[in-house]
Amino acid sequence: MDKLSRRQFLRNSAAVGVAAATPGFAQEFFSKPARLLGPARGNRVVIIGGGWGGISTARHLRRKNPAIEVVLIEKNPVFMSCPLSNLYLGGVKDLDFFVFDYTNVVRAGVSFVQERALEVNRTARYVRTTGGLVFYDYLVVSPGIDYMYEAIEGYGEVKQFLPVGFKPFEHVALKRQLEQFEGGDIVLSIPKPPYRCPPGPYERAALLAHYLKSNGIKGKVVVLDANNQPISKAAGFTAAYQELYKDYLEYVPNAEVTAVDHAARKVTTTLGEYGYDLANLIPPMKAGEIVRSAGLGERWANVRLPYFLSEKDERVYLVGDVLGNVPFSKSGQVAYNDGKIIAEHIASRVAGKRLEEIPHALPDNICYSFVDSEEAIWVAHKHEWDAAARQVKQQSTSDQKRSAQNGALALEWARGLWGDMFGPGA
Repeated sequence: MDKLSRRQFLRNSAAVGVAAATPGFAQEFFSKPARLLGPARGNRVVIIGGGWGGISTARHLRRKNPAIEVVLIEKNPVFMSCPLSNLYLGGVKDLDFFVFDYTNVVRAGVSFVQERALEVNRTARYVRTTGGLVFYDYLVVSPGIDYMYEAIEGYGEVKQFLPVGFKPFEHVALKRQLEQFEGGDIVLSIPKPPYRCPPGPYERAALLAHYLKSNGIKGKVVVLDANNQPISKAAGFTAAYQELYKDYLEYVPNAEVTAVDHAARKVTTTLGEYGYDLANLIPPMKAGEIVRSAGLGERWANVRLPYFLSEKDERVYLVGDVLGNVPFSKSGQVAYNDGKIIAEHIASRVAGKRLEEIPHALPDNICYSFVDSEEAIWVAHKHEWDAAARQVKQQSTSDQKRSAQNGALALEWARGLWGDMFGPGA
């Protein structure tokens, strides 16, 4: 978006904000929504969500074909990486290590619309936002996850006091609670899959224990896992818990949280009740609400592989954590690679290729997890499309022996991808 159009957009947004306080405005505005952007300059691709998948799609589309108009709809003014963010909670990295603005994304030719996506009309091919309508030729849906608070009795009523920290910036409230914590039990609950970042809660448990240990706080992390063992990197996490945090971490398998009473500071699980002084309850998850309102799926969106198209609409692509009928991890790396693949796919279709003419590609994955301030473990997955069987074949490798070398590789991995997503390169 150029400077003039961006200034006009900001003025319009301010006017909408003022008018929204006027009685009857909402009904009138939404019954006659304005076109937020002018007519498309050629093929327009609209992307919902400015996370790993959305940014990757936008940047790689601009590189593939600068003639394609790319519009990114994102409610937050800046990006925060959830991958590796447990280092922030553990007191290892400051928040600014994980936060990037969209300046270079805009400079690369992407129109940034800081609005909330409210509705997708797939018949008329537009997205309704808090500021108006954005029409598209192709739509990329990458809104990330929502929480199923209703799965834990009592959680919905007290969720403002119990930040989850699996969406950007929720970590700030959780970190503030940690900084005020003077000792006792920190209860961390882990749901059954699928959820965002399978090893994420186990990494968080280790780094919370590291926080207690390194700051001399008398207390322990009580990990209530709904699963019978860590569902990712089990050997590596189990070794770290036993060898590094024997006095600071208690791991309880098969303990699914079913209710929370925040006034009494206790949770109910399938194994009984546990008291807490501080709680980080991770509920089951689902795709962002726009997936359901757009008719693209229920809990998760169903995707047509190997094309990453919605089963409901051949002009709608699905990215990252929202996918439900695939064996891919819900990770930043997978979402980033989804974006690269989809950018190639859309550019090929714009160039006139039929679906059957576009080479099949699936996202590989690597996921690093820190277990203290320097040491990490990792797991990697390679995916291939078996055209005869019409299914995904997966191969896994891992290094579950913690090391500072793995920790250095993890930081190098993150800086490399962040640089590609938010750096000045075209």
